[in-house]
Amino acid sequence: MKLKINYMLLAAALLLISGCGYTLVTKADRPYTSVRIGKILNTTSTPKLQDMLYEALAAEFMKRGVTISDSADYSLEGKIYYYQLMAVAAKNTYAAEYEITINGTFKLKDKNDNVTKEIKDISSPFIQSFESQDWVNSIVASQEQQNEAAMQSLAVYLVNELMFPLKEQKPDAPK
Repeated sequence: MKLKINYMLLAAALLLISGCGYTLVTKADRPYTSVRIGKILNTTSTPKLQDMLYEALAAEFMKRGVTISDSADYSLEGKIYYYQLMAVAAKNTYAAEYEITINGTFKLKDKNDNVTKEIKDISSPFIQSFESQDWVNSIVASQEQQNEAAMQSLAVYLVNELMFPLKEQKPDAPK
């Protein structure tokens, strides 16, 4: 009896999943197999954000099976133009929780420097919160870690946007 119920639950789950729009993405479905990460500008006063984003993008593309190559047909360029660190909670008159907000604009270009996709004004998904009730050194160390986490969130979002375009927008699709 239990085995029959388990099979019925499995069948119901498979039917639910198959009808809700989820599909497997294969190597053939990828819009490109290699990309060049071009210049990432950091126009904020916070140092190293562009380096953190470059590393996060490279890691995220490689997770998806896309190689990073200077000879790739497509290049990703962008600008981080807004950074804010804000105290959002206080404890005993000291800031106890901080929030980091980072905004940017990015372009995917082909080998002729034509923009094939533009992702403008990315913002709110990249809010990282951290707590620190300790000395300044601890706050700075926590801020650095959370900046890296925010750059990782930004990289995941960008790669998702670039890897799953609408079929008619697929960069390497035959014309």
